[in-house]
Amino acid sequence: FFFKPSINTVKTHHAPSSSTIYKGTTWRSDRTVAVRTVAETSFARCDIHTVVSEDGQKVFNDWIFLEEVNAVNIVVQTAEGKFVVFKQYKYAVPGETFSPVGGFVDDGEHPWTSAKREVLEELGLGSSATLERVNTNFGNRDDRFRNDPKRMRNVVIDIIQHDAIQPTFDEFDIPEGHIPTSDDPDWVFLGRYRTAVNRGGGFTYLYLLKNAVPLLPNGGSELYAGTGDDEQQSIMHLSVHEVFDFLSQAKFQEVKWTATFALSLLHINNDMPSCCGEQE
Repeated sequence: FFFKPSINTVKTHHAPSSSTIYKGTTWRSDRTVAVRTVAETSFARCDIHTVVSEDGQKVFNDWIFLEEVNAVNIVVQTAEGKFVVFKQYKYAVPGETFSPVGGFVDDGEHPWTSAKREVLEELGLGSSATLERVNTNFGNRDDRFRNDPKRMRNVVIDIIQHDAIQPTFDEFDIPEGHIPTSDDPDWVFLGRYRTAVNRGGGFTYLYLLKNAVPLLPNGGSELYAGTGDDEQQSIMHLSVHEVFDFLSQAKFQEVKWTATFALSLLHINNDMPSCCGEQE
């Protein structure tokens, strides 16, 4: 006997006391019978799934599943060859840790667009191709405009959004993260990965930005005031050797961060190709 429920038969029950609705999508497979929400916020949700075993002989009524909005992690290497890294403190990590750029994918946004937006917001950096677009857009405008971080940030965000590509989806209806090969050679897609294969946690899209240049005043320096996060953090610039050292000492204390840095070094030092085949 093998029970294979139709997607149309899966029931979702929301906790009546929740005042904030999760803005992501609900994970279901052909083994999902029902979903009951225990608690949720706009970016995360805790569900209990009823799940049929692989052989169809058992039904599990207590399968805890954690939904989270999809995210991006980006390793940024400057034109001078330095890696721009955050030193910060995280709620679930004792003591200090070091991290790449990261953030959530906005609704309807291609993950690559999310990556470009996060690098701009957190570091004021971007690719040479984006800088060329900014210079073309500005022409001979007064330098006082260029030196205004808020006005410049708005202009660059507008350019990123104008150049954004539409999201694409694979055969499982999961967003893809590929970069069109002709768009920007300094951006490298390193893959899409499930955070926890049996418990969810969203999908994370990993990227490498090579030869990064400042797009905003003080971009990439300790003087740059990033936006989007309330966390205290400081910017560091590491050599390739120092990144290897940090990896060997487990100083990037989230496994997704470690994977992003390790894959970036494999691409830079061992000519590992970008993920999943070229996209035209």
